[in-house]
Amino acid sequence: MNPSMNGGEVLLATLRSRAIDTIFYVAGGTYITVLEALSRQNTIRAIGTRLESSAVFAAEAYASIARKPACVFVSRAPGATNASIGIHTAMQSSRPLVLFVANIPQAMKQREAFQEIDYRLMYAPIAKAVFDVNSFEELSHVTARALDLAVSGRPGPIVVSVSRDILDGPTGAPPIPRPAAPVRAGPDEAGLAAAVSLIDQAAHPVVIAGEMIDFENAHRELQAFAEQTGAGVMAAYRQQDVFSNDHPAWLGQLGLNRSEHGERALEACDLLIAIGTRFDSVTTDDYTMLRDGQKLIMVYPDAAVFSQWQPDVALVAHTRSTLNALTERTAPPDAQRLAWRDAAHQAERAFGEPTDLAVHGAVNMAGVIEAFKAQVGQEAILVADAGTFGRWIQRFYRYTQPDTSLGPVSGAMGYGVPGGIGAAVAAPNRPVFVWVGDGGFLMTGQEAAVIVQEQLPIKIIVCDNSAWGSILVSEQKRFPGLDYGTILRSPDFTTLGEGYGMTTFRVETTDEFAGALAGAMATPGPALIHLKLDSRDVSPFPATAPEDNNPYKD
Repeated sequence: MNPSMNGGEVLLATLRSRAIDTIFYVAGGTYITVLEALSRQNTIRAIGTRLESSAVFAAEAYASIARKPACVFVSRAPGATNASIGIHTAMQSSRPLVLFVANIPQAMKQREAFQEIDYRLMYAPIAKAVFDVNSFEELSHVTARALDLAVSGRPGPIVVSVSRDILDGPTGAPPIPRPAAPVRAGPDEAGLAAAVSLIDQAAHPVVIAGEMIDFENAHRELQAFAEQTGAGVMAAYRQQDVFSNDHPAWLGQLGLNRSEHGERALEACDLLIAIGTRFDSVTTDDYTMLRDGQKLIMVYPDAAVFSQWQPDVALVAHTRSTLNALTERTAPPDAQRLAWRDAAHQAERAFGEPTDLAVHGAVNMAGVIEAFKAQVGQEAILVADAGTFGRWIQRFYRYTQPDTSLGPVSGAMGYGVPGGIGAAVAAPNRPVFVWVGDGGFLMTGQEAAVIVQEQLPIKIIVCDNSAWGSILVSEQKRFPGLDYGTILRSPDFTTLGEGYGMTTFRVETTDEFAGALAGAMATPGPALIHLKLDSRDVSPFPATAPEDNNPYKD
């Protein structure tokens, strides 16, 4: 029998029953009992951020590495609305987390009370589920259900609204539900047979590997399948680390920019095998990727994604068991399939090598990334915020290990710095580098204060082109020379970093970066590198480069 507990204590006891060891929060007066209970224990680490969106971004990154729910605590309406961008991001990336919103007292509901919102209406379109705790007696059951559901099937964010009077008022000894049995969805024999037939008959099969490969830790199974079948492997958007980029089956990532050789590979492909990806709009080039006559096999634990595509074979199943079954049943590849795959891999590899790509500024991001690769081990985690600067990383950095690439699938700027916090907490023995633009840093860069407070050895690289780069590109594609609203007057980020208590470095030429990186890596605590870039060098993809004009000219 549990000792008599208040609502805050019940909630934490339920978290511990699911081996939750980390939460992120912004302190709120509506859940004081939770904070008090946290202060008396040492099994759950609590990381306080400065903004609710940062707390959820950090939890999303943590969940990606830890493969279990991260939990977030925020107060009512202002805190809950700030948190919504992170919930949307977690939903689009299929990351398990649970957001607890400490709500107004129950007796005050439905009267537009101070800071009142109906969270079921607010969060329903962007969360996997939204629960409202109606009594002290059901608090542990709803919390347990939320934690279990977050990791069941397609992972996702769960929102739990619990009134302050439930957290504060009653005490008792409610039972804590035992953890639910893992849900294991396997492929059926008829579906497997149909898939094997299509794979064996294909001339140029290509796997599109997605987020479920990471969540299920099915990287070895994917590699074994690629080697057995000779299929090429492409990663869904922002899933570049699901498969070694040095493996001969690697054909590239399907991101916002398509390479010519990647497009040629997709045109020649007669069988797409989508494994663990929901086939989002970026991955599928705004839902235009499939062509007439091209066959499609889809493997995903959520049947709802299939109706958008009408695949030839649809397997409602987890990736690991399905890959093992397919690998056992498929025939080895012929020489022609392997030759085509190898040629496509060589084209992708050549595209990622340093080139004489002309830049306007004194810092060439291709050279920066080469220097980065030379000094940083392959186990390092790279957290890349949204922004066109990230396309340099996409093209020139090669991921060879799982859990080394994090970024907002939703395209939410401001993910980078808090995402680095979540990654560093989840993997304390691995180096974490945050790549962030000047605009993204100015959204959530205040979380550098948390990095210093928690003494997380995160290295931040601010890519400062003094512009909203992607918007500048869009403007100039339609209105050449226009830069209205896109030029930023940014602070001196080295001075700003020093103010937070970080060791900082300024880089104004490509050659200076190697020394700055070495200095940052030699710093035992957090460090910041300020890269001064030219706004005309926003992307290594010609289609996303702005016109050759200088926004700073007289």
